[in-house]
Amino acid sequence: MLEKIQVIIFPVMCGLVFFAGLMGVSQGLVAWNAALSPTIPWFPIPALALIVTATWWVNRRWPIRLARPAGGRAYVVILLATYAVICLGVLESWFHNLVTPAPAWPDETVSAGFQLVFLLAIPFIAALLAEVGFRGMMQTALEKVLPVWPMLLLIAVINFLMHFYDPDQGSQVMRMITLNLVWGYITWRVQSIRPALVAHIVMNIAIPLLQYGSEQYGPGPVPFGAFPLGTLVISAVSGVIALTAAIVIGKRLPRTA
Repeated sequence: MLEKIQVIIFPVMCGLVFFAGLMGVSQGLVAWNAALSPTIPWFPIPALALIVTATWWVNRRWPIRLARPAGGRAYVVILLATYAVICLGVLESWFHNLVTPAPAWPDETVSAGFQLVFLLAIPFIAALLAEVGFRGMMQTALEKVLPVWPMLLLIAVINFLMHFYDPDQGSQVMRMITLNLVWGYITWRVQSIRPALVAHIVMNIAIPLLQYGSEQYGPGPVPFGAFPLGTLVISAVSGVIALTAAIVIGKRLPRTA
C-alpha cells in the first residue's frame, strides 16, 4: 500500500513542480520586464524559450504523449465538449453573480501594448504548462496504477485546488472539475495530449479576448449576474447541443486497450 502511495505521489509532485515552478518564473519575467521597460513587452521570448526547452527535456525523459498524433475527430470532440462546459460555466458564474474582467498586469504604468501581450501570452503559457504537467506527467504515470475515473477525478481536484487562490476561479468548481474530466478522458481515449492542449489554448485565449473586447469596445467587465434569462437559455441550449454532438461523434474515437 505504501509503495502504491509513493508511486502516486511522485508524478503528482513532479507535475506540480513543473507547472507551478515555470508559471512562477514566467510571472517573475513579466514583473522584471514591467520594471525595466514597461512599454516594450519582451517577456514572452525568454519565458517561452525556457518552457519549450523544459517541455522538450520532459518529453525525452517522461512519456507524456506530446509527440503522439491524434485524429481530427478527437479535436472536434474535445472542442465541442469544451464549449459545452464553458456554457455550464456561464450558468455557474450567473449563479455566483461573478463580474469577470480581462486578465491584466496590475502595474498601471505598463503600456496598452504590454497589457495586450500579457493577455495573450500568459493564458497560452498557463495552458501549455497545465497540459504537460497534469495530462502529460501526472496522468501518463497514474494511468498505470489507478482505475481511469478515480485517476481522472484525482487530477481534476488537484488542478482545481491549484486555481483556488483566485476567488472567481475557486467558485467555479463544476466548470473546473468537469473541464479536467473531459480533457483527461479524451486524452486517455486517444493516448495523446495534443487535443487537450489545443482545446486549453483556444479556451484560454478566446475567453480573455472576449473579456478584453467587452472592456475596450463595450460596457466593461462581464457581469454574469446581470445576464437576462434569454442569454442563459441560449447558453444552456447551445451547450446541450454541443455536448450531444460531442457524445455522438466521440463514440467513434479509438478506445484504450
